[in-house]
Amino acid sequence: MKKQLLWQDAWQAIGRTKGRFIAIFLLMAVASLTLVGLKMTGPDMRQTARHFYAQTHLADLTVTSPAGLPPALQATLRQEAGVKRVEFVHTADAVIKGDQTAIRITSLGGQLSKAQLVSGRLPKHRYEIALSYLLAKRYHRGQWLTLTAAQGLKVHRVKVVGFIRSSEYLDRNQIGSTTVGSGQLGGVAVLPKAAFRAENPQLARLTLTATAGQDPYATSYQATVAAKQRHLQTTLRHQLTTQSQAQLAQLTARLPGLRQAAATNPGALPALQTAQRQIVQLKAAPSQLTVQTRESNPGYAVYRSNSARIDLVANVFPVFMFAVAILVALTTMARFVAEERQKIGTFKALGYSNFDVAKKFLLYSTLAATGGTLVGAAGGFWLLPRLIFSAYAANSTISGLQLGFSWGWLLTTWGLAVGATGLAAGWVLYQDAREIPAQLLLPPTPKGGARLWLEHVTPVWRRLAFKHKATLRNLWRYKSRMLMTILGVAGCTGLLVMGFGIRDSLGGIAHRQYGQLIKYDLLAVQKPTVTAAQTARLHTALAQPAVAEHTAIHYETLTRRFAADPAPQTVALLVPHNAQQFRHFMPLRARTSQKRLDLNAGVIISEKLATLAQVKVGDHLRLQDAQGQWRAVKVGAITEMYMGHFMVMSPAAYQHYFDQPYRTNAQLLKLAAGAKVNPVARQLMATGAVAGVNENRSNQQMINNLLNSMDRVMVILIGLATVLAAVVIYNLTNINVEERSRELATLKVLGYDEGEATLYIYRETIILSVVGILVGFLLGRWLHGFIITNLPPVDAMFDPQMRGTNFLLSAAIPLVITALVAVVMQKKIQKISMLAALQARE
Repeated sequence: MKKQLLWQDAWQAIGRTKGRFIAIFLLMAVASLTLVGLKMTGPDMRQTARHFYAQTHLADLTVTSPAGLPPALQATLRQEAGVKRVEFVHTADAVIKGDQTAIRITSLGGQLSKAQLVSGRLPKHRYEIALSYLLAKRYHRGQWLTLTAAQGLKVHRVKVVGFIRSSEYLDRNQIGSTTVGSGQLGGVAVLPKAAFRAENPQLARLTLTATAGQDPYATSYQATVAAKQRHLQTTLRHQLTTQSQAQLAQLTARLPGLRQAAATNPGALPALQTAQRQIVQLKAAPSQLTVQTRESNPGYAVYRSNSARIDLVANVFPVFMFAVAILVALTTMARFVAEERQKIGTFKALGYSNFDVAKKFLLYSTLAATGGTLVGAAGGFWLLPRLIFSAYAANSTISGLQLGFSWGWLLTTWGLAVGATGLAAGWVLYQDAREIPAQLLLPPTPKGGARLWLEHVTPVWRRLAFKHKATLRNLWRYKSRMLMTILGVAGCTGLLVMGFGIRDSLGGIAHRQYGQLIKYDLLAVQKPTVTAAQTARLHTALAQPAVAEHTAIHYETLTRRFAADPAPQTVALLVPHNAQQFRHFMPLRARTSQKRLDLNAGVIISEKLATLAQVKVGDHLRLQDAQGQWRAVKVGAITEMYMGHFMVMSPAAYQHYFDQPYRTNAQLLKLAAGAKVNPVARQLMATGAVAGVNENRSNQQMINNLLNSMDRVMVILIGLATVLAAVVIYNLTNINVEERSRELATLKVLGYDEGEATLYIYRETIILSVVGILVGFLLGRWLHGFIITNLPPVDAMFDPQMRGTNFLLSAAIPLVITALVAVVMQKKIQKISMLAALQARE
């Protein structure tokens, strides 16, 4: 038998219930879009980076020495076991005359960490330069530039011939610090090797044999590179120290003769000054030599952590989205099977088997779930990753998103969707299959009423109107529908609370960080040794009208690796000379109580540092200084801080924990209203007494860029949660109206107008929605706490407090959707025929 009647009825069922079919389709589409999209975005971002690193042959390690890498060290690197390839590069920093942009120039050539050509061509002659493509709006090809403060270059006038993308500088805004210009790099560039003056290169790029073919984001790769980094750091510094000591002995022996010659012959003075500069350089050379991994490249760790944060959201957000979608889809399919009860009985009476009857519902659920999954997954593979990547790529030089495809996630999503809808249909069919056709042809026995506990509270129950009593009894009578509505609305509300809550936690952090907690504009770090003339120029620069206030401190950086991130974390140690004055620059306070903290309480550390190190007040914290020595300090207090790791202590505490006399080596500056940061920074650098300047404006811009990227991602997720809420509320309300059409017809017969009949049914929906919203508040609060703890970068924290407007918005969206659905449902209720609905079904 061809069973044409069965298949004809199956296809007609889709046409008869288009609203239900589309609702299931949309539920699965939104859930699939979220699940596939978020699960694919992190891997897509990492694959894009891997492709870029492979194209440019990004080095595994870099060895840097400002004084140059002598031939003996170069030979050591070439002969080092496990080093596959090593290339030596010249570097120099310069300032472009005119707009005073500081750039870092590297020599062209080699295969490692190649500059990727964006437009134009690479330099061929020593007077040709290729700039970072980020500077293409300021300069153009064919333009001649004059370079100043370029002591390491033979040429000072160059022609722009192209624009490049560097694989070593991935951050658009935070490129690095420099000793020229304002102290902050504004770009990078390449010149031919012939344009450099120094004999010895300052940079070595290395690739390791063991890392060939390894995933740069794998733990094994990071462990391999870190081990080689530690070995090279120890070996090269020891070798350089031995060589420097031998050269120092020779120069020291020559000094008396040079001094005597300079005293009698002014022409010998340059030779004496050169020898003195060489001695200073030789003493500093071993400590200045650094071996760094890719993690030290500007933007590398940030990009990696961005992709990891998407993975974290992908482990939470889609789970709740899919859970809500599946829950509502189960209810929808169960209701559909219940409505088809008499047809099931008819087909069974005609001799069709239980499996034949099930085909109709399997076809219905499979088509709706499969269609929704395919459409949603298509957006998840090709749309959502683009939107999220564009949000994060606004701060990165990495481009050209590599979109991946995963049969695993597609089949998993499809299996969940089809399984959820088919399971509900199968369960109800199983219940009906146990009944004989004669029973199925009769309408199901109406659900009996149930007494409420409130009925026993006679004074209250008597005062309730009939419609209110009916509403309360109906709510308790249809417990499954009540539960599904509450859970559905709660899930959507919880996702909205989480999304808006994260936006709350992001908003205002930059203002609190740099308006309330860190009030200085510049941190100027002085050179270890300065002349009297340089000191005098520094005092003059500090006394200018543009500087409103300044204070002397001791500044140094400490490091430590934590389990949360493979990259070493840098901790800024600040030791104020005047604790009272220091409060004008960095007020220290506890976040929860806002109580002011005093340095007499002991060592004060920032809150995120305490969280990473898992220490509290009274515990000891171990950190490593620049010489590699471990220092243990006792935590006296924990201060509010949102970006960066800080440690503040008194001079007495510094002398106690670091076993050396206290001396100031830096200045904190607050600028006058209207004063510009760059001119002041350039004046400080021009004194010759300042080694580097840290501008808080740059730090604030970095924070804003990060927060804006994450904010855009949250907007996308909030939009998805809103769409899901709309589909869920409409579908559940539609089921409620269809299920109770006879009841609505009865109300019309009794004289209820359209508005009263609608409100009779919709009053229950409103109550359940409100309860769902309240439950969603609790769920969203928990989700927000989980995400906000794990989402920030390892050197930052977000504000865990949530604003009241967050809850208002999260409640308003489902309530508005509920109101709009009520308008749609009222039109549907108007079409209910009193006569047809009240006809007895025999």
